[in-house]
Amino acid sequence: MSQLPNTRPELLAGVDVGGTKIAVLVVDGQGQVCGHTSTPTPLNSPESTLDGIVTAIRRGLVAAHASLSDLGAVGVGIPGRVDTQTGVVRLAVNLRWQEMPAGAQLGAALGVPCFLENDVRLGALGLQRHPDYAHIQDLAYISIGTGIAAGLILNGRLYRGAHGMAGEVGHMIIDPAGPRCACGLHGCLEALTAGPAIARLGQQAITAGADTQLRHYQPVTAAAVYQAARAGDAVAQAIATQTGRYLAYALQQLVMAYDMERVVVGGGVARAGDPFLQPILEELARLRQDSALARELLPAEKFHLLPPDFDAGTWGAVALASQGLRRTSHAIGVI
Repeated sequence: MSQLPNTRPELLAGVDVGGTKIAVLVVDGQGQVCGHTSTPTPLNSPESTLDGIVTAIRRGLVAAHASLSDLGAVGVGIPGRVDTQTGVVRLAVNLRWQEMPAGAQLGAALGVPCFLENDVRLGALGLQRHPDYAHIQDLAYISIGTGIAAGLILNGRLYRGAHGMAGEVGHMIIDPAGPRCACGLHGCLEALTAGPAIARLGQQAITAGADTQLRHYQPVTAAAVYQAARAGDAVAQAIATQTGRYLAYALQQLVMAYDMERVVVGGGVARAGDPFLQPILEELARLRQDSALARELLPAEKFHLLPPDFDAGTWGAVALASQGLRRTSHAIGVI
């Protein structure tokens, strides 16, 4: 008796690799979720991190009641500079990767095509899978965490720029008299408003003798600053206000440069919610008061926090896997 063909839709895996965890989402050919998992990121060596990604994907398939033979392609988001054509990660500081041929090595380990992209750009791509943003043709996703970067969707397509560096808004200069940034310049957005910058401001206030609840937090983190701000701490609220003002300027520049229809803000710092978002909205409101152009292009409804229950990174990685598989299939004449 002949064996019936496998009618199960070919599965896609989307992987979001962070400095602390690896998240995996497995979906079928119709985009239905089959399984997901999250595991700590092993950082003992570049090789151990790569092995950890493979293990996480295998666990995601187990959660989907599937195996490698069901897998069609994998998309992977990496926090760093990625050559999307070769799958080589040029630099990923948190993973201690430099010139790592991760795409080829993952493909060899899994036996399926693996496509890599910067994680924040995949966050923007993933938002196209969310019902609130699927119809948006010009969309920016900006991630505020240990670093700051944006992913841009222009005319419905992910925009990478001439050198694959589009969206490096963390290195826009906001205050030339500001602190020195890791890139070497002074007053970059990242040096003023990323998580370490917010924590530094909190610690400086304590060192200066300010009367603040932040003294009870060790170490002082960005999350602690926003927690204290929510509780009414004046010092923490002043830091949140200053941070919000700088971020509002950056969002204004982003919209003026690209005429975005929607801007979604996510990342670890943004998880603070209202204490993080409200100062940004207040500064944007002030800009609208002073400018007819700002009133037209910067309405409050244009700016959203990333929905807390939506993993834009893994959905973007799934979209990358789907696009890559289609390109590969066309290239060999399958479709």
